[in-house]
Amino acid sequence: MNYLSIDYGEHRVGIAFGDSELRMAFPRETIDCKTTNLFERLDQLVKQNKVDEFVVGMPYHPDGRKDGKNVVVEAFIKDLELRFPGMKIHTQDESYSSVQAQEQTAHWSVKKKKANKAVIDCAAAAIILQRWFDEG
Repeated sequence: MNYLSIDYGEHRVGIAFGDSELRMAFPRETIDCKTTNLFERLDQLVKQNKVDEFVVGMPYHPDGRKDGKNVVVEAFIKDLELRFPGMKIHTQDESYSSVQAQEQTAHWSVKKKKANKAVIDCAAAAIILQRWFDEG
C-alpha cells in the first residue's frame, strides 16, 4: 500500500510518501497554499503516486490533550474525506515533529535562523508517517 502523509498548516502543507512494504517515509514537497490549490495538488499526487491511504498529523499537547490547532486539522480532514471518498485517513500524533525536523535539517541551512520552513514542513510530514509505521 502507498501512503501520503500530511503535516497540515494553513499556509504550508508538508507532504511525504511511504509504502507498507518498506515501512519507510520519504519527504516529498511542501505545498504553499497561497500560490497553489491544495486539493488540486493532492489530487495530482494521489493519482501520480497511486496513493491508497492518508496519514495526517494531529496536534496534541505533551500530556495527550488536543491542541487548539486540532480544530483546524479536523476541519481539513473532513474536507479531505469529501474530496477523496472511500480513502482511509489515519491520524498520528505530530507532537514535536517540526522541532525534530528542524534539528535534522539544520545543517542544510547556512544560518539556523534562516532555516527553510518548506524543508522543515515536508521533513515533519516524513517524521509523522515514520512514527505511524513504527507504531503500527
